Amino acid sequence: MRRGSVKIIPIIIIVILFLSLIVAFTKTINKPLSINSDIVINVNKGDSFYSIINSLSKEDKIKGIPFIKLYVKVLGKNIEVKQGEYILEKDMSLKELIETLTSESSLNIINFTVPEGYTIDDIAEKLETEGVCSKEDFILAINEYNLPKYVKVNHEKKYNLEGYLFPDTYLIKVGETPKEIIEKMVLRFEEVLKIAMTETNTNIKEDDIETVITIASMIEKEGRVNEERPLISSVIVNRLNNGMMLQIDATVIYALGEHVNTVLNKHLEIDSPYNTYKNYGLPIGPISNPGLESIKAAIKPAETDYLFYVLQDEKTHYFTNSDVDFMNKLEELGY
Repeated sequence: MRRGSVKIIPIIIIVILFLSLIVAFTKTINKPLSINSDIVINVNKGDSFYSIINSLSKEDKIKGIPFIKLYVKVLGKNIEVKQGEYILEKDMSLKELIETLTSESSLNIINFTVPEGYTIDDIAEKLETEGVCSKEDFILAINEYNLPKYVKVNHEKKYNLEGYLFPDTYLIKVGETPKEIIEKMVLRFEEVLKIAMTETNTNIKEDDIETVITIASMIEKEGRVNEERPLISSVIVNRLNNGMMLQIDATVIYALGEHVNTVLNKHLEIDSPYNTYKNYGLPIGPISNPGLESIKAAIKPAETDYLFYVLQDEKTHYFTNSDVDFMNKLEELGY
C-alpha cells in the first residue's frame, strides 16, 4: 500500500501542475492586459505583434507572454499589425486584442484630464473648451444620470453626483456621449475607492461613502501637500466631535458658485446648506471631486488634538489646538 501511494503522489503533482497551467492559460487568453483603465498605443511602421506585446510587458501592462505566444502558435496564423493609433480596453480578450491591432485604425481619441479638486462645473467648462461636448449637454446628463446606490439624493444639493467623478486622465472617443463620459468617471471613482480602502485597511459601508467623500472634497480644496491632508482631516473630525462649526472657506466658495481669491465677511453670510460658517456639521454634500490621497486622508485622519489651521506660506499650514495661539498666528501672518 505504501509503495502504491508513493507512485500516485508524482501523478497527483503532475495533474495539479497541468490543471494550474490550464487555468493560468485560460485567464491570460480571456484577459491578457494588466491595466486599470483603457490605454492608447501607437503602432509604428515596422512594428510586429511580438514587439508590441514585449513592449507592453516591459511596462507591466500585459501578462502571460509565453501563453500568448503559445496561443498564436496554436492558432497558426501570421499576425500582421497595421500602423496607427489604437485604444486597448482593459477587459478585452486576446482575440479582441489581435483583432484590434490587425484592423485599420479609425481611432480619434481625446486625452481628457480632470485635475484633482475640480467641480462638476469646472469639468463641464473644460469639456466644452476642449471640444468634447457642450457644457449644457454635460450638465443635463449629470442631472439625468441614474445615480449609484451610495449617492444620497437631496434636491438641495447643487449636483448629486458632485464628488464621484474621479479626477484622472480619460481616453474619450470622438462622438462619445456625455452620459458615457460620466459613466467612465463614476466607474473610475469606484475603482479608486476600493484602492483607498485597501491601502488604509478599512472597509467603508455604503451608507458612509458620502460622509467620507464630503470630507475628502474639503481636504482636496484646503490641502496643498499630501503630507498635510491627514492633518486637515483630523481638524475636521475633531471640530465635528467637539460640536464646533467647521468654518471652512472652500465651502463658502462652493456656495457662492464662483471663485474668489479672498473670502470676505460678506461672503460668509451666504444662505446655503454648503456654508459651514452658518451651519453645524458637514456641508450637504461634496464640494469637489477629490483625488486618492484626500480620500485616504478622509478614511484615516491623523491622530491629533488640532482644532485650527491657517495657511502660513504657499504650501504649508500652521496647526494648533489653541484658539489664542491661532489668533496670534493670524495676527503674525497679517490676516
